[in-house]
Amino acid sequence: MKLDHLFDHITNGVITTDGQDIIVTLNRAAERILMVQENEVKGHPYTKALPQLGPAIAPLIETVKRRDEKVTGYEVELKLPQRGQTFLRLNISPLKNNHPNSTGVAIIVDDLTEQRQLARQVQQVRRAFERYISPRVVEQLLSDPSRLRLGGERREVSIFFADVRNFVAFSEAVEPEVQIAVLNRHLTLAAEAILKEDGTLDKFMGDALMAMFNAPHEQPDHVMRAIRAALNTQHAIAQLHDQLPPAKQLNFGIGIAAGPAIVGNIGADTVHSYTAVGDNVNMAYRLQAHAQPGQILIDALTYERIEEHVVAHEQGLAHFKGHSVPHRVFEILDLR
Repeated sequence: MKLDHLFDHITNGVITTDGQDIIVTLNRAAERILMVQENEVKGHPYTKALPQLGPAIAPLIETVKRRDEKVTGYEVELKLPQRGQTFLRLNISPLKNNHPNSTGVAIIVDDLTEQRQLARQVQQVRRAFERYISPRVVEQLLSDPSRLRLGGERREVSIFFADVRNFVAFSEAVEPEVQIAVLNRHLTLAAEAILKEDGTLDKFMGDALMAMFNAPHEQPDHVMRAIRAALNTQHAIAQLHDQLPPAKQLNFGIGIAAGPAIVGNIGADTVHSYTAVGDNVNMAYRLQAHAQPGQILIDALTYERIEEHVVAHEQGLAHFKGHSVPHRVFEILDLR
C-alpha cells in the first residue's frame, strides 16, 4: 500500500511538510477536521494554506525543527469558518529530508471538539442545577444529558409553594440582621426537606419559596414526594421551635397542586431561570396564600391522586382570585 493511501485510512488527521514549510501530504481525516481539500493546500506553505491553524502553531513548529525534538499533546482552540469553535490536540515530530539541514514536520491531529463540547455541556448543566436540585439528580442528568430539555416542554409536575406567615410583623420588631438569620434557618429546613425528596428548588421569593417535582428528572411518585417534603418541612419547623424563643418562631403555610405545566428555561436570552408555567402553578400559589400557619393545603384534583396514601381533612370550598368557580380544598394531616 502506498504511503498516501495508508494516510487516508488513518482516523487521525496527518499533515506533513518539507524543509521549506510546504505541505506535502494531507490525509482525508485532516481534510474533514480542518474543512479543507488536499488539492487546494498541497504544494503551498502551511501558514497560508491553513490560515487558522498555521499561524497559531508556527512558533511551535520552528521549535520542533530547531531542536529536532517532537512535541506531544499540544492543544489549540480555533474558530473555523465552516465548523465554528474547534478543539484540536497536536503531536508534531521532525522529519529529516535528504538534505542534512532540511527538516520538515509531521503533524498528527486529534479532533477534541465533540469531547470538549460535551464537557462544557456537562459543566453548564452542573452550574445551572447543582444549587437547587439534589446532587443525586444532578449526577443522573449528567449521565444522560439528553434527558434534560432546556427551552420548554409540557409535562406533569407537582408545584410546592411555602410562605412564612406574619413575617412582616416579625421583621418590624427585630433588627434586619436578626430577620435574615431567623428567616434563613426556616427556609433552610424547607429546602432540605425538598432536596431530600429530590425536588427542584425553583426560586426563593423573600420569605417564600417555590419548588417542583418531576422536573427535570422524571418521578412517577412526584405528588407523594411533594407531600412528604411538606410534612417533613412542618415537622422540622416544629423541632426548630423547641430551640427558639416564641418571638423567633415562624410558621409556613404550604400549598401543593399537581398538573400539566410548561417547564424549561424561561426569561430573556441573557437572564433566565429553570421554572414552570401553568394553571397548577397559580393554584399552588393560591392554596399557599389560603393556608394558615402550619397548614398544608391541596386542591381536589391533587387529592384524588393520593387519597389512599394520606390522612386529610376537607376544608370545604374556597374562592381564589382569578378563578370563576370555587375549589374544594383539603388539608394534609399525615401519611397513612
